[in-house]
Amino acid sequence: MAFEGVLPILAVPCRDSGEIDYESVRTQIAALAEGGCDGVILFGFGSEFYKLTDDEKRELTRVSVDAGAEEGLAVYTSVTEQTTEQAVDWATWFEDAGVDGLMLLPPHMAGPSEDELLAHMRAVGEAVSVPIVVQYAPQNVGVTISPDTFARLSADVDTISHYKVECEPPGPYITALLEETDGTVDVLVGSNGKKLLAALDRGAVGVVPTVGLHEFYVEIVHRYTSGDRDGAIDVHNSLLPMLNHSAGGETFVRFDKEIQARRGFIAEDATHMRSPTTEPDEYVVDLWEDQLERALATVRSLGPSR
Repeated sequence: MAFEGVLPILAVPCRDSGEIDYESVRTQIAALAEGGCDGVILFGFGSEFYKLTDDEKRELTRVSVDAGAEEGLAVYTSVTEQTTEQAVDWATWFEDAGVDGLMLLPPHMAGPSEDELLAHMRAVGEAVSVPIVVQYAPQNVGVTISPDTFARLSADVDTISHYKVECEPPGPYITALLEETDGTVDVLVGSNGKKLLAALDRGAVGVVPTVGLHEFYVEIVHRYTSGDRDGAIDVHNSLLPMLNHSAGGETFVRFDKEIQARRGFIAEDATHMRSPTTEPDEYVVDLWEDQLERALATVRSLGPSR
């Protein structure tokens, strides 16, 4: 089933020169497949999509689709364009490139009305045949959308029946969306899974985290869906200090790349952040090091990937 389980956002590995290390894209995808993830999503906020050229997006897509096919891992790409025409063009290009589905970030720069947002999302959904998950991230983009609008959208467009919810808190919105649609849509939770347990309790079917500590999420979802809710809470609680400390601007992306480099998911010199970026101070980095040591010890205790 599309858009279910653990679907991390691909971090774009860059050398100090600013050039993308495409081999590290392949090794990152291989690590996710080996770690039991259900797919990978390109061009979320964790991919720094707003810093990529069109040519880089195309090559990242081609490399990821190829690597995903080799590893047996589903590959999804996000449509983030602010005009409907460009969004449709990219959606159809991604489908032709062989992706398994799309994530759709509704436009936000021009302060569109809900009817305008609905028309935009409908146009993208009707232009392709692959499944689409709509990203609802009002904290990131400053645009709110009612559950009723999404219900109307999914009733009209067959390709759109999944939603990634990352408002704060996500729980009440998840409940409202599932009630408004009579449970005919599926919901994933974003924001690095900080509210994953609450989301699962309310009916979410998956989570969209970063890559570096993906085993936590695989284990949490496995325990929860196997009936071990208390065990899922224990693992989630051991992850929360790391998540809480990695928030703020692009800090979570910077730290995710560093974790991946230390774990061999990407090359050691592929952690560059294109400017401008968030620069954590010495204290933040030192405390992060302490939290990371504990988190990696927990990962090792979880045992082999499922």
